[in-house]
Order: sequence, then C-alpha cells, then structure tokens
Amino acid sequence: MKRKIIAILILIQLPLMALCALKKNSAYELYIAKYKDLAIEQMHRHKIPASITLAQGLLESGAGNSELARKANNHFGIKCHNWNGKRMYHDDDRKDDCFRSYNSVYESYEDHSRFLVSGQRYSKLFKLKITDYKGWAKGLKAAGYATNPKYASKLIEIIELYELYEYDKEKKAEKFVPVIKINNNVSIDNSHKIYQFNNNLFQFLPLFLQQLAKHWVHMQCLAAIVVFLKIYFSFFCSFHTTN
Repeated sequence: MKRKIIAILILIQLPLMALCALKKNSAYELYIAKYKDLAIEQMHRHKIPASITLAQGLLESGAGNSELARKANNHFGIKCHNWNGKRMYHDDDRKDDCFRSYNSVYESYEDHSRFLVSGQRYSKLFKLKITDYKGWAKGLKAAGYATNPKYASKLIEIIELYELYEYDKEKKAEKFVPVIKINNNVSIDNSHKIYQFNNNLFQFLPLFLQQLAKHWVHMQCLAAIVVFLKIYFSFFCSFHTTN
C-alpha cells in the first residue's frame, strides 16, 4: 500500500518537475515585461495576436540583445524589401544583407504589424481567431517569414513556456503608447511614461523586488519540491510508525 501511494505521488509530481526543468530565461521575462503592453496595443489595432508579436520579437531579436535590435531597433528581422528608410547591413542568409533600421522600438513594432497586414502572403492569417497562436505560428512559417524549418515550433514553445497566450485575451493595454504622425512617419512621445518605463525597467524598484522578480519561477519550483518531500516523508513516517 505504501509503495502505491508513493508511486501515485511521484506520478502527480512529475509534470511539475518537468516544467521546472524548462528553465525560463530571465532576459526573456524582462523583455515580456517591457513590451507586453505594446504587443497588446498592436493586437487591438492590427488584429495580430499579442502572443505572436512577443514571441517573434523574442526569437528574432534575442530578447532585444541582438546586434540588429541594439543598433537598429529592429526586433523582427525585417529586411529592406520596398523600404525607403534608414538601413543597416548585417550578415544573415547572405553577407551584408540589408535590414530596416528604426528610430525606436515602437517604430519596429508598428512596422512589423504593417508588414504583415499589407503582405498578400499573410492575408490568410487574419481569418484565424485571435487566440489561434498555433495557426498563426504555422502560417507565418508556411508564408515564408523565416527560413528556419523549426520556426513555427520555436514560436509555439516560447508562447507556451511563458504563457504569452494569456495576452491574447486582454481587452486593453495597461499603458497606452501615444503616437505622433509626421509625414506618415510614426514615432513615440519620449516624454510619455511608457517610454521611460521601457528604457528604465526596474530602475525605480527596490533591489529586493528586482531579485524577487528575477528568481520568482525558481522559487516556485523549489516550493513545489519542498511540498512534495514533506508529503513523501509524512507518509513514510506514518507507515513506519504503523508497522
């Protein structure tokens, strides 16, 4: 009897321990915290799932740490097709490939949305439900957004690991981004609080809150393991005492 109970406890705990084994990247979590509201705002304006926008931004820009993201504010790896704006040359499929360069991350997000909306090859995606992130991921790969054969599965993995699909249900963004349009060029008001938030993330939080945010997932996993061990030993001790 004791062995059966222990076996059941282990089976219950295995999925949780497996989830803990998939360690979340703190850089990814910071990126999500910085740009989730921007992705939600884009979803409401252009009908592109926020989860897809965030997952593509994370994957294409390395959570904002790629050379293209740092030097050109390009978070989606969009090249210079039919582009009259600033450019940056970077080795990709070919040496010195031409990529679009932006004045701000907001411009990159806005251009990414327009790129998908105006592209005929992506038109079928807008017939999908806003919550169908799997359909969007597979559709982007099928339409040729990226050459990586695992592109769709990578997007889905990111969305599910970080539960980005929850943002597809949001009715409004917590912080709206004010848009300035001059000669059809989109830019962000640098004085707005979301600009300051996105460029100084956690700067105003006490150090202990920073550390808590960074290690929250690991703390949850540790707590789950402690609870499992407590249950295991309580059963072990009770059966030992009985016998």
